[in-house]
Amino acid sequence: MALELVQQIQIGLNQEALTEWIEYREFKKKPLSPMALSKSEKFLLKYDETQQQYIVDQAIMNDWTGLHHVDPPKQQTTRQRALVDDLNDTSWATA
Repeated sequence: MALELVQQIQIGLNQEALTEWIEYREFKKKPLSPMALSKSEKFLLKYDETQQQYIVDQAIMNDWTGLHHVDPPKQQTTRQRALVDDLNDTSWATA
């Protein structure tokens, strides 16, 4: 029944995330009405597909019944970058 609500594929919409959201709501015995589904789709389309998945994941993990803006996870680039720099450092090999 969850997939019956997804009537047409929209470009830019993470279908996997939307399907997870629909199934989660049905599992919680709070299925989405057609209007709520439409609003959820419009909300998710404001974000790229990776961010859409993150929003749905956070909503499910936090047991939310609605979708909310969630800041993307902070990148740990400084630490990872330092390690990559150290591993690729060839300055010791110059003759």
